[in-house]
Amino acid sequence: MFEALGLTEEETRIYAELVRQGPCRIDRLPELTGLPPERIEVSLTGLAEHGLLTRTEGDGPRVIVSPPDIAGEVLLLRRMQELHVARAAMGRLAAAYRTAAEQQRTDSVPVEFTPGAAVAQRFDQLQSNARKEVLMFDIPPYASLAGGLDLLANDREMEQLSAGVRYRTIYDRRALENPGGLGRISRYVDAGEEARSAPRLPMKMVIVDRELAILPAPGDGPGTRSGSALVRPSPLLDGLIALFEQFWATGLPLTPVAGSPAPAASELSEQDRQLLILLLSGMTDEGIARQLGLGRRTVLRRVRALMDRAGAETRMQLGWCAAQREWTGQARTRDNGGEDGPRNGA
Repeated sequence: MFEALGLTEEETRIYAELVRQGPCRIDRLPELTGLPPERIEVSLTGLAEHGLLTRTEGDGPRVIVSPPDIAGEVLLLRRMQELHVARAAMGRLAAAYRTAAEQQRTDSVPVEFTPGAAVAQRFDQLQSNARKEVLMFDIPPYASLAGGLDLLANDREMEQLSAGVRYRTIYDRRALENPGGLGRISRYVDAGEEARSAPRLPMKMVIVDRELAILPAPGDGPGTRSGSALVRPSPLLDGLIALFEQFWATGLPLTPVAGSPAPAASELSEQDRQLLILLLSGMTDEGIARQLGLGRRTVLRRVRALMDRAGAETRMQLGWCAAQREWTGQARTRDNGGEDGPRNGA
């Protein structure tokens, strides 16, 4: 009956009997309650601790119960206070549980968004943590010299290349057409980057050690800077890696394959080799002229001269002959891609 107040069944039975009997000798309680003396002693101690009775000493020890309306109210308030403390403790545990569950959900979500102001720092951090390989899609426009995924001046790449990290970059054709684009790419290539070009890439992208990828992401609202999406190991990341490898397999190499013979100096000049690379990438004559600092007519004359040297009637035939003769320094059949492919200079 009073278990909710913290009393045992035996304590409740004894207290109820004492309320009916009034002050009572202890030795009469076995007869009144039907309980053995040792159990009665335990129950009396518990009732005394709850403030529900007092003992008197002397001949024939007696017990006197406290009035139920007073002692019971005190006991009830005490239990309510204990329940309030317990409720507060359970509230703290529930908050801890929700925090842990939210953290688990966050850890399991494959995509994490970074606001625009922190993109450059995140991009630099990812590159710094690279240990094996970095894969990149490079696309203009370049907003700033150190702006997030805008790779116009990527000094971190130069450091990582010197440390032995493999970089494979696919450049959108617009990167070659960008003022100074070929010179910028040559800087990375000379440092060891493996580069290819594609007519059109779908987005900017950086993949580090095939474990993390970072992509541009729209801002939170109108007028906010674009952020980035960090992709952790997941089917989504696997798809991004496969997308890169697909573009890599079909891209035009911009760097010599390790171990492939370089064209003889008498075979092709360096400027003609650069002109041929830009031509094969699909760049217009005007774009080639801007990149090489030549006039459009000069570009046309040089292309005609290359076609005559190759015995080609069309520019398409020139491209085929250039590949056969390895005029751009590329091996015809060897693919230097894939996770296990050899490193530049290896």
